Amino acid sequence: MTSLVIPGDRISVDPERPVQLGPGMYCDPRTQDIVPVNAGVLHISESKRGQTVYVDYDSKRYTPAVGDLVVGVITGAFADSYRVSLASFSTPVSLSYMAFPNASKKNRPTLVIGDLVYARVCTAEKELEAEIECMDSTTGSESGFGLLENGTVVEVTLGFARHLLFDDAFPLLRLLAQHCKFEIAIGVNGKIWIKTEEVKDTIACYRSIKDCCGKPQEAFEEIIKQHFKTVTNTVEE
Repeated sequence: MTSLVIPGDRISVDPERPVQLGPGMYCDPRTQDIVPVNAGVLHISESKRGQTVYVDYDSKRYTPAVGDLVVGVITGAFADSYRVSLASFSTPVSLSYMAFPNASKKNRPTLVIGDLVYARVCTAEKELEAEIECMDSTTGSESGFGLLENGTVVEVTLGFARHLLFDDAFPLLRLLAQHCKFEIAIGVNGKIWIKTEEVKDTIACYRSIKDCCGKPQEAFEEIIKQHFKTVTNTVEE
């Protein structure tokens, strides 16, 4: 079920089934009322585990939530953790030295200020600093998390990043794959890391993602084709 909502609207859910809240939703601890805190399209989906409720909205401000996949920048190093920035002008989060596969007191990661990491938010309590981890906490394996080397970062809106990460029908990545091979890490904090074999392809991918953000899906194919053509002609000249 989908509908347009604004902050404070009353949301109707089945009180007999468990409810999992996603982006844009808030549960009042006193009354247990569930209300949206962002204006956008309300989604209520049913599954065997219960109901999932979230608001699909477009914004550049990111607030950490447990389970979010994020791309962060190392901004500081301390005795037992790193300080990581997930978004400009927002409170940094903490990344423990032990939040890496096979990490120990003697075997610590060697990250420096300016490095990029792909991580998952593991703790996000109100009034406390959020924490992230660069491993799958259930298995202790890397699972694609960790240091992101080379490549480039594209900053997009949060709604666009969520579509790329969760919407299998979203055509952007499929269209890019028709022009080059690439590695990509998508953060719901609006940062996308992409790496290709050649610099010209990286430039074309960066420009394509940037221009497709905010455009209708029908225009993606022509935008991408034009950027790859422009970069190829520039290199040949």
